[in-house]
Amino acid sequence: MTSTLVVTGAASGIGLALVRRALASKTVDVFALDRNPCPETEATTILCDLSDPAAIAEISLPEHIDMLANVAGVPGTAPADVVLAVNTLGMRTLTARCLKSMASGGRIVNVASVAAHRNQIELPAIAKLLEVVDRRELATWLSAHPLDGAAAYDTSKRAVLEWTSSLAAALISREIGVVSVSPGPTDTPILADFSQSMGSASIDRSAAAVGRHGTADEIAAVVEFFLSPAASWTNGIDVLVEGGLTATRSALLADPLKGLPL
Repeated sequence: MTSTLVVTGAASGIGLALVRRALASKTVDVFALDRNPCPETEATTILCDLSDPAAIAEISLPEHIDMLANVAGVPGTAPADVVLAVNTLGMRTLTARCLKSMASGGRIVNVASVAAHRNQIELPAIAKLLEVVDRRELATWLSAHPLDGAAAYDTSKRAVLEWTSSLAAALISREIGVVSVSPGPTDTPILADFSQSMGSASIDRSAAAVGRHGTADEIAAVVEFFLSPAASWTNGIDVLVEGGLTATRSALLADPLKGLPL
């Protein structure tokens, strides 16, 4: 029996890697949503600009959806309003549409980022951001909380974390699970954008700390797992997928094996 997966950002990077993994299973019908066609012709491409809520309202989605992967994201090299329109408003708007077609046992994975820890906006303001329903309201929010593109990216990803846990709690009665996955620097077509918006020195330090950048397929593998029935008892959590980057920054012990026989 096949299941149905909707993937955003499916034309490249992590989204495309997830599409390829799902298709390889031969048990998943994949609907690939992006501004550009998905290179994998076995998937059904849905062309949509996630920065436009009206466009999201008009797309044709499958009648039944088992899994939703919100992978699409705009880096901090884009204007702040575009970053927030795609990374928060677009994600929420599409999810609301997909939930109309999801039943008990459905799974949602939202791709956040380790950059969420860089956010400087207070939680009450993020809560207001997560109440925005159109671009006009988003512009009003930005006028009260001016951000450049790079800061908007960090804030958008903290918003993804907060929205994930809130949505998970709200959907418990429907038995639909929601998890976020937070990659570290990953070798995708927009890595150069992150080097520009976050600073190449910061990106290089991350790679040096853990030995390399992650790959799109490594992130997709984790997303795939948390979409699967095997992860059915996980809900409302964030999963760091960054090769141990956080551990290198927060380890209590420099030598945890000190004094022990090796």
